Amino acid sequence: MKYLHDAYFANLNAVCRDGAHYTLPPGQKWTVHEYAFTQNKFYYFLHGTCRICIDGKEYIAKGGQWFYIPAGVRHSYSHLPGKSFEKYWLHFDLYPNAKLAALLGLPHMVQVGDDTRVRSLFEELTRANASDKFTDKLRAKACLLSLIALYVELCRLDTVTVGGEEEQRIQDVLSYIHNNLNRPIANAELAALCHMHPNHFIRYFAKMTGQTPGAYVTERRMETAKRLLEATDQPIARIMEQVGLQEPTHFSKLFRKYYATTPREYRKRFSK
Repeated sequence: MKYLHDAYFANLNAVCRDGAHYTLPPGQKWTVHEYAFTQNKFYYFLHGTCRICIDGKEYIAKGGQWFYIPAGVRHSYSHLPGKSFEKYWLHFDLYPNAKLAALLGLPHMVQVGDDTRVRSLFEELTRANASDKFTDKLRAKACLLSLIALYVELCRLDTVTVGGEEEQRIQDVLSYIHNNLNRPIANAELAALCHMHPNHFIRYFAKMTGQTPGAYVTERRMETAKRLLEATDQPIARIMEQVGLQEPTHFSKLFRKYYATTPREYRKRFSK
């Protein structure tokens, strides 16, 4: 699944929408009836108890439990009479494919106890997300990605892979693209590999990789050309042939778009 992994992580984007530390005041209610939220949720409970129902399964949440509620999953929650709790909460988006839990087979809850790594990441993200500084926004994104990675790690899955049987067909398409960069590749040709109509295939491809087939092919051509410029002394005309491009002006324009320099200038700069 190498190419699918490369495409997925090259385009993966995690965006923190809101989050904070929260303690339920004595006597106050915390209740919502079953609904499907448009964003992903993290709840990390520090102390106390409450009720959470996710996709039909009920939990009595306690300190040290970390919950992941994917976007679109129906859930409800409520306080327990006379009980309070303290938690960190986080709402976030994942692009291009928000179904990370389904792709990886993640559980909705993992028992982590008072894990200093989890607590410190939530603390830093909460502080950074409340700031308007550019550097803090970068830190918030870094913390979010670290939290996602840590959640997957703490789930202790035997194997972690992006994709399953259904995604194998897009993996076959990506392998086909990589093996045929030296010639024109049409959407209809790729769609036929999946036994799909071209219009449906374009939407499916974008859902799985975050790019249109044309954008993905062009990016792979430019990456291959850059690597050949770095690692070989082949003439630029020969490199163009290997990435399926015939017109030097077009090749130079594309290369400049991706790397802000011409192929010849890049090779000269890299050799130094």
